[in-house]
Amino acid sequence: MLSMKDIAKLSGVSLKTVSRVLNNSDKVKEETRQKVLDVVHKEGYRPNIIAKSLKEQKTRTIIIFIDRHHGEYWGIWHTMIITAFMRIAKEMDYKVLISPSSASDHMTDQTDGFSFLTSGLADGAILMDNILEDQRIDFLIKNNIPHVVLGNCSNYTKTHWVDLNNYNAGYMGGEYLINKNYRSLVFLLGDSSFKVSQERARGFMEAMKEADISDYRIEYGISSTKKAYERVLQDIENNAQPSAYFVSGDERALGVYRAVQEKGLRIPEDVAVLGIDNIQHGQYLYPSLSSINQPIDIFASQVITMLIKIIEGVEDVEGSVLIPYNLVEREST
Repeated sequence: MLSMKDIAKLSGVSLKTVSRVLNNSDKVKEETRQKVLDVVHKEGYRPNIIAKSLKEQKTRTIIIFIDRHHGEYWGIWHTMIITAFMRIAKEMDYKVLISPSSASDHMTDQTDGFSFLTSGLADGAILMDNILEDQRIDFLIKNNIPHVVLGNCSNYTKTHWVDLNNYNAGYMGGEYLINKNYRSLVFLLGDSSFKVSQERARGFMEAMKEADISDYRIEYGISSTKKAYERVLQDIENNAQPSAYFVSGDERALGVYRAVQEKGLRIPEDVAVLGIDNIQHGQYLYPSLSSINQPIDIFASQVITMLIKIIEGVEDVEGSVLIPYNLVEREST
């Protein structure tokens, strides 16, 4: 395997110059830089990341822990924000690794990436899909590992987090549907153990209480498009469909659309549908999907920036950030 000394010899420059080129220093003439890079590409040189990290005491690597969702893993929104994490981290000269994880039993699972953190092979972590008492957060705090949670974890005073105000989002969706004169409502949510589901449900129930609406249901465990389809199909077959479905996750709304249209009902004339996420696919459904927007780039930028500040020892990093949101009204309501 070629070393930096070999590259310096083949390029006819000093070892220091090669180091500057590989670290994108602006203290190198463009002609010299190109000469070194030509040798690097021709010889297929790859820097020794482990050796570099030992020298700098940083790997410039971040691990994203995402819950397995009982084997279903993540949906479109998760994919979009992970893509944004990777892009923004790259702009800040950090690498990203993704690890499957579980909030309740990570200590017994050898596929979790926590060993990278304790072994010094990664500098910090982003945690997604947190629950109230999350073993992963306990582990990170105990081992003094820099981390940021994508989700409200205000019960952990030593943890930084970024989130949508999910209570307000649930309230906004309920209030909006009531103001549109829908009086029979069903809120479809994911796993009840996730704080995001709990907060959205609390906000929705408050909107129902304030408007004195009693004809509503909250259905947990609707964690996939298929489950949403099956739930709504069952409602329609039992003549129990509401005047509107509020769906936590636009991707699951696809299942609602399929069930409603399969049974010959119309959206929104017979059943309205409101989502949360505002993924790009929603505007191409027919009718187009109304949704509460979660701004992906703002989310990802806040999380990555906060984590890198913690890794690099910046003082007085903000403990929590709530992301702004808005309701995008389209044809489904």
